[in-house]
Formats: sequence, structure tokens, C-alpha cells
Amino acid sequence: MTSFKYYVGASIDGFIADRNGSVQWFVPYASQPGVKKHFDEFFETVGAVVIGGKTYENIVRDATEGSVPWVFGDKPVWVFTHHELPTLPGADLTFIRGEVGFWSQDIAQSAGAGDVWVVGGADLAGAFVEADALDELLLVTVPEVLGGGANLFGRAISTQLSSLEVTDLGADIVLSRYAIG
Repeated sequence: MTSFKYYVGASIDGFIADRNGSVQWFVPYASQPGVKKHFDEFFETVGAVVIGGKTYENIVRDATEGSVPWVFGDKPVWVFTHHELPTLPGADLTFIRGEVGFWSQDIAQSAGAGDVWVVGGADLAGAFVEADALDELLLVTVPEVLGGGANLFGRAISTQLSSLEVTDLGADIVLSRYAIG
């Protein structure tokens, strides 16, 4: 059965982007061997990807400038947006508007036997929690304090988490995996 998983990196004070909306502060941590290995193993289980419009715009900008490659390969990518956005040649993109709950079944079907990675942003992840459509949180916590920025879910939500595992990824970085709800 397909699961919706929010795999995200955060500062020790719970921010996924800095006050300018940038996630570049996380790049040195993402290249740590333990983090890279765990992410690569996770990504092998992903059959489809969901991204919010702002996050997609940042990824497209970085891919177009050549600073970051398009990392989703040929996996279907669903983009929640209220705006017209550019496409990328060769990317399997579906631009959608509306409620998460309305689209979640179609997104799950596109994943085949894999899971769905809810990339973010934070507000989209929060919408998945509110729609009772997010199954797991995989939180990579790094030893840095940002003091502000985009928090984990981008909105005030309330939900119960159950710890599934805690893994030391080295370099004072910890992965906490939780079931949601």
C-alpha cells in the first residue's frame, strides 16, 4: 500500500528554510555520508513526488541555473499551485489546484508500488496533515539554530506522532521517523 511520507531536513529549532526562504544552509548537511546514504535508500522507495508551487519554482530556478540538477528523474511529480509555472523538458509534471484530499488518490495511483514523497514546502505538508493524508514524517535534524524562517508544517496544526525509529546519521545529525495520527 502506498504511503505519503514527508522527508525533510530541519534545524534543531524546527525550521526547514531560513528567514529568506532559502534551504541552502542545509546543503552541507545533505552531503554528509550518513545523510546521503539514508536519503538514497529512501528515494529508491519513492514512486511519485508532490511539491508546492513555491518549492517547485525554487527547484526549477536552481536546475535552470545549473546549481542543482533535477533530482526526481522520471518519477511523476505533482505540483500544487495557484499560478502558471514553467515546465522542464523531460520531467513528468502534473500541475494541480485544489484540496489535497481530492487529489491524494490520483497521486497514490501514479506511485505504482512505491510511496509518495511529500517534498514540501511546509504549508503543503501541513495541508496533508490537515487532510489526514500524511502517513509518516522522516525528520533529519541538524545541529544548527536558524532562529526563524519556515517551520516544519508552515501553519498551526495539531496531530499526534508515534516514534517509529531514531537513527544516528553521523556528524551530530539524527533522523527521527514518526507515524502521523
